Amino acid sequence: MNITPAQQLTRLVQEWIDQYLPQPPSGSVVQPCNDPRFGHYQSNVAMAAAKVLKKNPREIATSLVEYCQTADFIEPPEVAGPGFVNFTFKQECLEIACSRLAEDTNLGVTPEESPKTIVVDFSAPNVAKEMHVGHIRSTILGDSIARILKIKGHHVIRDNHIGDWGTQFGKLILGYKERGKPEFPESESLAMMQELYQATHQACEADANKLNAAREELKKLQEGDEENLEIWKFFRDRSQSAFDSIYQRLNVTFDHTLGESFFNPWLKSTVEELSQKSIAQESEGAKVVFFEEDELKDHPFLIEKSDGAALYATTDLATLKYRVDEWKAQQLIYVTDGRQQLHFKQLFSTAGRWGQEVDCYHIWFGAILGENKKPLKTREGNPIRLKDLLDEAEQRAKAILLEKRSDLKEAEAQEMARVIGIGALKYADLSQNRNLDYVFDWNKLLAFDGNTAPYLLNAYVRTRSILRKAEVTGEITGASFHLELPHEQALARLLLEYGTVVDQVTKEYRPHLLCGYLYEVASMFHKFFEHCPVLKAGTGALKQSRLSMCQLTGDVLKHGLELLGIETLEMM
Repeated sequence: MNITPAQQLTRLVQEWIDQYLPQPPSGSVVQPCNDPRFGHYQSNVAMAAAKVLKKNPREIATSLVEYCQTADFIEPPEVAGPGFVNFTFKQECLEIACSRLAEDTNLGVTPEESPKTIVVDFSAPNVAKEMHVGHIRSTILGDSIARILKIKGHHVIRDNHIGDWGTQFGKLILGYKERGKPEFPESESLAMMQELYQATHQACEADANKLNAAREELKKLQEGDEENLEIWKFFRDRSQSAFDSIYQRLNVTFDHTLGESFFNPWLKSTVEELSQKSIAQESEGAKVVFFEEDELKDHPFLIEKSDGAALYATTDLATLKYRVDEWKAQQLIYVTDGRQQLHFKQLFSTAGRWGQEVDCYHIWFGAILGENKKPLKTREGNPIRLKDLLDEAEQRAKAILLEKRSDLKEAEAQEMARVIGIGALKYADLSQNRNLDYVFDWNKLLAFDGNTAPYLLNAYVRTRSILRKAEVTGEITGASFHLELPHEQALARLLLEYGTVVDQVTKEYRPHLLCGYLYEVASMFHKFFEHCPVLKAGTGALKQSRLSMCQLTGDVLKHGLELLGIETLEMM
């Protein structure tokens, strides 16, 4: 495994710490220098250790400098200020490291030594309801996490746990029958189902007889009535077709779509087993799990109603056990909004007491807000349909493109607009700290400057444009780098950190860290292009080196964007 210069330096400083500091300081032992005039990396361990050892920090820093003097990959380090130690990599070290990186098909991303079977549960729309803007965060965040875990060598199972069972189907079936089982045009099926449910629900609220009729239809469905099952399957199939259309546009795939209905056969046995093990107790006729943990003491987990009906919690417990038993899952990741944090704490605690040996994580996220700082909705106050959001992204991207490139043919403009528009939507979401709400802004997310997808795509396109102008065809192999100027050295150091950044994203499930890194790469590349002539480099060797730098930068941008689920363009 190739290690980066920064990793070499970290190991070197850590060796000194292990030998000379009986109480090693916590945190990173080296960090990039904020001011390149002082070097490439810096360590403040001497100052942290001085507080414990009660010694002069410069004295401790001098000991570190003396230890590192013989390292062949750095210039002699220097003590600065009250006890900082500044490090500068040798030019040859960066050049060799870049050559190795250029030959690595994974660009420094190394597989885990002990890969796991990991289930990622994300998206999860409800049957007979249109996917809306609230589904986009789970869908693209879950997809990105699955992509990143896969590149790290894990066996990733993508499961879309759709809501396809429950009391709403009694009302839907009743309304459908009352209207004479109308034909739904496929393109409008979900909208018509949603309208049908809302109308029947309102009627049931106003008329107790109608509500009883809906309950009777639900009972028949649950007991396997052939007609009601057929109607339910029709609703489910039409819904899945609409969902698949959205997923195709987003380039999101699933290995399984096992809805709530799939787990019905195990609900009773789940409650019985938890009761037999005294994990669930009877309370007012219902079955409940009580907790000893302080944060859950006042929040019992209801897993069966007094009438014997199962709940969302029951299904989630049965689903968890199925994934462990059938798929041999070692880790479960649930990607939902932050409102479900309590539910998943209850679920994971119950699963642990149940003896389910699996690591569970709830990857939660905040809301998408409008300009009024309230959840994003239409002017009429309804959730924005995801289909409409994607359409508008493409239309806006196309209008911007045609302003810049009036020569584009219709088909070219449409394809570019698709990649830019969908990519901009994804990036605008993924570039946010997932635990925070963010304000949705069309102008910002489609801008060609700043931390946006169009800016990154433009940087990638520029790397390919330079290679085309130099008549480079295919990949440059056996690249030899000559990093003479500060801006190309800075870009090199940044590119070498790609694998480390992916590792950090994997540990924290925070794609916004990768977005921030890619934005840095794009910004640094533009500075490199401005200060380091490529096609007019002074020598043939220097031109070849800078062409290799363009290719390597483009490869890292493309690879990183792919992990975010964002396509690239070769021309724009």
